[in-house]
Amino acid sequence: MPTHISLAEAASLLGVSKETLRNWDKSGKLKSVRQPNNNYRLYALADVQKVVAEQPQAQYRVTQSLFNDSDFEQLPGSDREGKDKDLKRALAKVHRALRDTDANSSIVERFDETTKLVFLKLLAERDTANCEFFVQRPGETLEGYAQRLRTTFQEAAKSNHGLFPGKFRELKLSDTALAAVGSILADVELRASSQDLKGYAYEEMIRNTFDKGDNQQFFTPQPVVEFLVSALGDRLHGTVCDPAAGTGGFLVEIVKQNRPYKKLVALEIDERLAWVSGINLFVHGTTSAETHCLGNGGTLGKAGKRYQAAFDAIVTNPPFGSDFTDRTELEQYTLGKGKASRRRGVLFIERCLELLKEGGWLGIVIDEGALSLPSAADVRELILQRSELAAVFSLPETAFMPYASVNTSILILQKNSRPPEKQLTFFARAENVGRKANGDADIVYDDSGAPRLNSDLPEILEAWSRFESTGSLEHQTDSIFLANPLALANDLTNRENRLDFRFHHPARLAAQAALDRCEYKLLQLGELCDIRNEGYVPSVDFSDQVILYTGLAHMEPRTGFIHQASTPANALTSGVKKYYRGDVLFARMRPNLRKVAHVDFEKPGYASAECVVLTVKRNGGATPIIDPFLLSILLRSDYAYGQIIHLIAGIGRPRIALKDLLTIRIPVTPPEHQIALREAFLKTRAHYESLRLEARRLLECAASIELQAIESVAEGFVRRT
Repeated sequence: MPTHISLAEAASLLGVSKETLRNWDKSGKLKSVRQPNNNYRLYALADVQKVVAEQPQAQYRVTQSLFNDSDFEQLPGSDREGKDKDLKRALAKVHRALRDTDANSSIVERFDETTKLVFLKLLAERDTANCEFFVQRPGETLEGYAQRLRTTFQEAAKSNHGLFPGKFRELKLSDTALAAVGSILADVELRASSQDLKGYAYEEMIRNTFDKGDNQQFFTPQPVVEFLVSALGDRLHGTVCDPAAGTGGFLVEIVKQNRPYKKLVALEIDERLAWVSGINLFVHGTTSAETHCLGNGGTLGKAGKRYQAAFDAIVTNPPFGSDFTDRTELEQYTLGKGKASRRRGVLFIERCLELLKEGGWLGIVIDEGALSLPSAADVRELILQRSELAAVFSLPETAFMPYASVNTSILILQKNSRPPEKQLTFFARAENVGRKANGDADIVYDDSGAPRLNSDLPEILEAWSRFESTGSLEHQTDSIFLANPLALANDLTNRENRLDFRFHHPARLAAQAALDRCEYKLLQLGELCDIRNEGYVPSVDFSDQVILYTGLAHMEPRTGFIHQASTPANALTSGVKKYYRGDVLFARMRPNLRKVAHVDFEKPGYASAECVVLTVKRNGGATPIIDPFLLSILLRSDYAYGQIIHLIAGIGRPRIALKDLLTIRIPVTPPEHQIALREAFLKTRAHYESLRLEARRLLECAASIELQAIESVAEGFVRRT
């Protein structure tokens, strides 16, 4: 038995992601050693088993490792809850048996052999005369038993050649390993397990094997898969394809949701993944599926052309992080003609529309740059010319972390060679998708203590369903709204046909409308203000001193309240900017938080380098062109935010560029009007601050009464009433 196991195996045994395990290594919770040959992490098996034993048993576990003997538990209400656990336990034993008998094999190789044997077991159980096939017969030697398994599998794989490409038609295990695994499978009856459970167990095995960290692959998070298939709903009828199938996750979800498909087709450039997708669909019980491995560019290459206009619906998450460079094939694309290379994700949009029948539906995950960047204007023109854009679902930057940091959106399109001139598109933005940045499930608890995924996708799906059935929305919000992209096609502000969530956000349109009807002279922020750029590095310039510092954490969202904190200069190793009374601070990072404030401190201070320090210009004399206090309020409003929302860029920590910030247009009103606005605001602020004080007093009073009630009960136990 091995004394050390790999990172992937340790993560599997513990039921955590590999990223979590790496963090444990850094914190010292579970230390690794390095393999001499390749410097990969290895973990002492005894240490891992000790951590497993010490882990508290959660009431519910949203995801678990397949290779773990713990009970099969799910969120309450899951249709898998309480079902037979034999298959999961058997596969866990199979994995350990292969690891123990062939320690030099990789996790992918063990996955291959386990898949072959599970397939053979399922076939044997379907044949009632052969249900004892895995039992070693009286007098049968270990070598004879192993050879019987090999020969039978080879014949079965040949008979099911559509599921088994040539390189996967032989069992490659040693006699000892085959005998060990065979004895495990002989003791379990897979047909006694539900189809749902068999499918779930195989999916878990896939997830624990194919991970970007080891195999340069990453797959669509399950919440996103479930959402996209649900959003397409019964549009997934007839012949449905995933032209970049991976392990078949989207197609499997179609089976699980019982959508009205007639045939499922998986196209994949990688031979192993094409095989896995076919087996995955087989294990989930569908007999109406085809898988094809397409070489020489995959679906984007010559082989993909033979499926032109073949599908009623397509659902896919194509690879969009690399370039397609086949010059001959690029000439076949509208989006590739005359180019030396083009992003694969861009070309997949065009190819998918070609593969659809007229009126067919496409659900696709794309890099958000295709919807907004000037370099992709031709992509958007093609979308609007060849299809109706039904929906744009913007995903958070963390959706694919820790494997990729990229802004993505989901598009739902209907192929239409003559799209209507007027069409409403459903736009939505999810801030949470039930997944943390490290890949772990993001769980929150309701007031009753019941767990659920922290996800905005169910709310978006519900609103989308209402829109589908009624053609309208009762209430539009900052995160869910309707827009007509075609109405802006000839708008000077949209020469590039932008289709992204931010550009069509109601705040931007409202701000534009307000600018159009403004009765006062408009000046850009850069014309109204100078930038105060007195930069310092406190730990260098003010060593051993204490300075008055205002970081982003000292600026409240929306309210305009800021604080000066006495801070040792040695603790501030990055740059700061000096500010004075009367300046305006604007936090460029996450501008949606509206961290903008007027400085009213007696003493100067130093702000985070993420802040722009604005100082209002003056009208010849001592009077500012605009009251700095009113300017700070205006810069926190939708009027200002709407002018820059579509210009915000960045992953994880989005920012507004200084040049874009300075283009905000500000109405310059007469001094007497500014005085009236300031007085009205101060009067309203005094009112809402008094309400806050009263609310705080009532909360403190309620807390005091609660404590008295608790103490009265305690007193009742020690004294007679």
